[in-house]
Amino acid sequence: MSQRLEKLESDFAADGRPLLMGALVAGDPHVEATLKYMSILAEQGVDIIELIVPFSDPTYHGPVIQRACARAIHEDVGWSDICELAARFRERFETPIVASSYFNRFLAMGLENCARQMSAAGVDAVMIADLPWDESQGVEQSFAAHGIAIIRSVAPTTSTERFQSMAEGARGFIVWTGHSGGEVTISTESFKAAMAGFHQHTQLPIIASMKVSTGEEAAEVGEFADGVLVGSALVWLIEGRGADLSERIRRFVDDLRRHLRP
Repeated sequence: MSQRLEKLESDFAADGRPLLMGALVAGDPHVEATLKYMSILAEQGVDIIELIVPFSDPTYHGPVIQRACARAIHEDVGWSDICELAARFRERFETPIVASSYFNRFLAMGLENCARQMSAAGVDAVMIADLPWDESQGVEQSFAAHGIAIIRSVAPTTSTERFQSMAEGARGFIVWTGHSGGEVTISTESFKAAMAGFHQHTQLPIIASMKVSTGEEAAEVGEFADGVLVGSALVWLIEGRGADLSERIRRFVDDLRRHLRP
């Protein structure tokens, strides 16, 4: 595991400060813009950046991310672009980067080759949307050999017993995905109960992905989870473009951070 993820773990263990994770689709609307938006997120205090590698059929994502993937694919964004983005970002920032996509996207490049190049570029971890945890051990070993963690994800249907097994050997943090392209109710009793049960079996931060689009929603989720993943709302801002887009992203992230960590 990278030193950056180790620091994230140790800092969280020391102060328990809620984490803010922001997601961008690499290459939407183009690579240079993505680098600029990554830099804004880091400057505004985002703790982790998820860089979504565009995929032709992103069924695990909602319509906003799907449209962004289509735009990025039109720009012919590939792994070389992802590695270049990470390497250029690393010239200024130490914010952990998680590259996420679907298994075929990683497989097409070759797992060893992919892990080696991403590690050299400064990527810290990967998330593979369609790879079940109980089928990931061999893949996990390939990435771990190059210091890259595979971030484990759980769903509302994950039992406490299964979570306990998944949490063993997990690295960095765990993502609780409260939606699958559809709507989600924030801070439901089941969400609160799930967080309470899961926290009994891991010291790692559990970051909730729940279609948060306002600072107030981030604060509400942060009462029970250890952090919030904001993706669709950020990508929706980028989709709208406009001359003041960079400033709107700054204001949005600042609002999230202030509510999450008052």
